[in-house]
Amino acid sequence: MTIATNDGTAFPIFDAELMDATANIGEEVTFKAGDVLIQQGEKNFPFYVIKEGEVRIVETVDDQESLIATHRSHSFTGDVDMLTGRSAVISAIANGPGVAYKLCAIKTRELLNECPKLSGMLLDAFQSRRQLLGASNFVGARLIGDASTVAMSRLQAFFYKNHVPHTFYDIASEEGRRLVSKLDAGELAQPIVQCNGHLVSDPSLADLATCIGINRNVDKQLFDLVVVGAGPAGLAAAVYAASEGVKTLVIDKVGPGGQAGSSSKIENFMGFPSGLSGSDLANRGYLQALKFGAQFIAPISVHRIETDPSGEHQLKLCTGQTARAKCVLVASGVTYRQLDMPGCTEFENAGVYYAATSVESRVCRSKTAVVVGGGNSAGQAAMFLANTAEKVKLLIRGDDLAKSMSAYLCNRVLAHPNIELCKHCEVTSIDGNSRVENVTITNNQNGGSEVVHCAAVFVFVGAKPHTDWLPEHLCLDEKGFVRTGSELRQTEDWTLERAPCELETSIPGVMAAGDVRSGTTKRCGFAVGDGSLAVACVHRFLSEPT
Repeated sequence: MTIATNDGTAFPIFDAELMDATANIGEEVTFKAGDVLIQQGEKNFPFYVIKEGEVRIVETVDDQESLIATHRSHSFTGDVDMLTGRSAVISAIANGPGVAYKLCAIKTRELLNECPKLSGMLLDAFQSRRQLLGASNFVGARLIGDASTVAMSRLQAFFYKNHVPHTFYDIASEEGRRLVSKLDAGELAQPIVQCNGHLVSDPSLADLATCIGINRNVDKQLFDLVVVGAGPAGLAAAVYAASEGVKTLVIDKVGPGGQAGSSSKIENFMGFPSGLSGSDLANRGYLQALKFGAQFIAPISVHRIETDPSGEHQLKLCTGQTARAKCVLVASGVTYRQLDMPGCTEFENAGVYYAATSVESRVCRSKTAVVVGGGNSAGQAAMFLANTAEKVKLLIRGDDLAKSMSAYLCNRVLAHPNIELCKHCEVTSIDGNSRVENVTITNNQNGGSEVVHCAAVFVFVGAKPHTDWLPEHLCLDEKGFVRTGSELRQTEDWTLERAPCELETSIPGVMAAGDVRSGTTKRCGFAVGDGSLAVACVHRFLSEPT
């Protein structure tokens, strides 16, 4: 499993200038052979820059140590979990006597912010190292169970969204059965997760977060800004706010990315001419916000917001904690609407999906996939699935795909040999035993129907805003999206003499951005712009006399 350390991006070497910058901030420590600098499973582990000596990076599985890499003079330990605050997925052990500069997480962020030359190098290295782990035989967390079940799909999606290294073991395989026997887990309910030395049976996402060390306590803490939702709007707001000294907390019910994080490829986002996946975009924004000191908690949902007479907002969380905020940004986004038909709810996460990532695409390998919808998300999903599925049927209710899909994407979809465009078509039933096996497709012009054997249905039709957690008196439009700024001036919901900020809702100090906001274009670039504009509103609100 050893990773070659000659990769200049993943394993760069500090020059004299960077060593001096580290020495000025870090603590010089000595170590001897066998000393454990970082323990696998340790939270808030330190960052080491090796001055002299060698440190090996290893993964320990079933008491067996596997070498990953060896750091020598002027190299450094760590990966993205230095910034996320999660538990270490590796151990760092000294091969012999040596000297290193040791920095805690706060000091590491200080170094990143004070030394621009180092900042880019470390962030690129941290991301590249995690990618190299994923491409190796690194085990990480173990997931054991049946891939076709709803519970397993939910766990795999969580690991994917949060970039947690993991290995799946099919309970029906010999390897899976052997592992269950070795762990003495035969009596446990599936799926089973092993992480940081613990076995967890059929865990909730909250249990999983605790096991892998991504949860944190924010109870009663006061923040300048609490962002609800870690999609492009929420991540952009976190980056701009934290970089400008605003104490920021981001809350998400799954993990970074939102709807955009489920997109297989985004090609119309400025600055990325060859495109990038929604997951990559979300991860970059996430790390950028962490670098500037923003805090993240997931998987956490907000039950409600209460505002006291002083104007402070209190967010009641599903964990029982209360996050206090001077300002709140509602960036909770939307979900695609369900199809109103038999089987849609029954087979959610068991063949009915609202995202098309590598997790969902596995079930379609060499089989037929059905995509419902005519927007960009549906087109991106069809293109992505066509790489693994034998056939992709793209269903639209009308006859002109170009009406709702960007021209570049429409042309690609129409030209792809594995994608069949089905005009005037709708799914009218979904059938199967434990998961989707067949769908009935009906032509809405002539009434003709056909039963299609398929592995999965991907639904991208309409959008329902996530606003059910907001106060009843917050002003929404007729479709349930949040009204902001100038829209409020036309209503009686804005009661202050001053004009509302462009993204301010009917509750002073509560902003809204991205897809959840009334009048948006449901594009990634628009959401990022919304998030950055929201921070200007936050500054304006915080600067007002109380």
